[in-house]
Amino acid sequence: MDYEYSVIGSISCSEDALAREKESSEFMFKSYTFLLRKFNKQISARLCNCADCQNISEEDVKEVCKQLSIKFVCPVSMRKGYEVYGNANVFNGGSDYEIIEEKWFKVEFDNGFEKR
Repeated sequence: MDYEYSVIGSISCSEDALAREKESSEFMFKSYTFLLRKFNKQISARLCNCADCQNISEEDVKEVCKQLSIKFVCPVSMRKGYEVYGNANVFNGGSDYEIIEEKWFKVEFDNGFEKR
């Protein structure tokens, strides 16, 4: 079995804010570096170091989401989670290597206020 950890987010900023942003930039929080990239009229956020994805706390993910929503004055959603890949659906002597388990923590802020 293989584990894939990730911390990702979406920043739904205005067209003006999107136009002011570079194609890609970095956002630092504590010792964590997030890559921000323009994608489909939004900005995607991704934690750069794979080892950090496993170790960053849910509270830190929540704070990053809040800070990005304040910075861009818009809704931001973040997810931290993992997917477990393994053999599943064994039929006729064959098997598929696919996601057999996943767990996600999700949070969303709008201009610094948590949405529930």
